[in-house]
Amino acid sequence: MSDDKPKILIIEDNAINAKLLTLFLQEAGFEVIHALDGYTGLEMARNTPGLYTILLDRIMPDMDGLQVLHSLKISAQTVNIPVIMLTAALSTKQIEEAKIVGAYACLPKPYNKEKIITAVNEAIKARREA
Repeated sequence: MSDDKPKILIIEDNAINAKLLTLFLQEAGFEVIHALDGYTGLEMARNTPGLYTILLDRIMPDMDGLQVLHSLKISAQTVNIPVIMLTAALSTKQIEEAKIVGAYACLPKPYNKEKIITAVNEAIKARREA
């Protein structure tokens, strides 16, 4: 993969969802890396230079998306990476919780390709302007 493509990290425990997101993002010209759980995702976020944004599943076993988001936002290495929270249960309360912890945006499942690409492009623009 080319270094000039914006690099996106997907943290999603469902392999089918991760594959779908990867396909959407690669077709749009992004470099994509993927973690199947929160712990691995945090490790990858901390050790992958040049990440432009992170797509993060809200509901995962062991370490849920809010815990991952909190860890990302308190780390100097990852605090400035925009995080887009993805969830099947997108209540107003969950959106508020994610925003308070530091989510850039929240998107519902099932995934809408155009909304995913738009949110990622906006997050990348915000990252570049920061």
